[in-house]
Amino acid sequence: MQMRKRLLWLGSLIILSVLLVACGDNDEVENPPQNATNDEQQQTNDNNTSPNEDTNANTDTGYGFTKFDLDADYTDTNDALEVDYDNEQDDNMEASYRDQSQDIDLAGDAAIEELDSIFTSFEFDENTSDEEVLNAVTEAFSIPSDAQNIELEIEFDSGTEKEYRM
Repeated sequence: MQMRKRLLWLGSLIILSVLLVACGDNDEVENPPQNATNDEQQQTNDNNTSPNEDTNANTDTGYGFTKFDLDADYTDTNDALEVDYDNEQDDNMEASYRDQSQDIDLAGDAAIEELDSIFTSFEFDENTSDEEVLNAVTEAFSIPSDAQNIELEIEFDSGTEKEYRM
């Protein structure tokens, strides 16, 4: 009888563990857009680098950045807009896009599908002025001019991380 209880407990723990692992974060992108991984550019970079050179070819996204984190609070709504994009070196891509004013709440493939057209429209890089970057982002995401708080963090393909606030 004692052995039966132990087996029951052990079985329950295993089932619970499997369920917890299976119900993890669903922001992972399974099917990135064509321009998000630029294989031809990656091969060119691989062929032109010596073994001793450090290269970010694995993180080249076609967007100009590997991480994009945008949070905006509107007059009556905190966290009205949240955009998170992360393209890690190990080829894991995660994306989420939530905009309460437009009833958008997307994660994973659905989020990157929506964000792709926005990200590809950006023409800024780490050398662009803060004002120009913020103007491009607020226009692309239709952020109202009376937004209370806008926080943007970007890690560019070069590895440069920048924070923008409005």
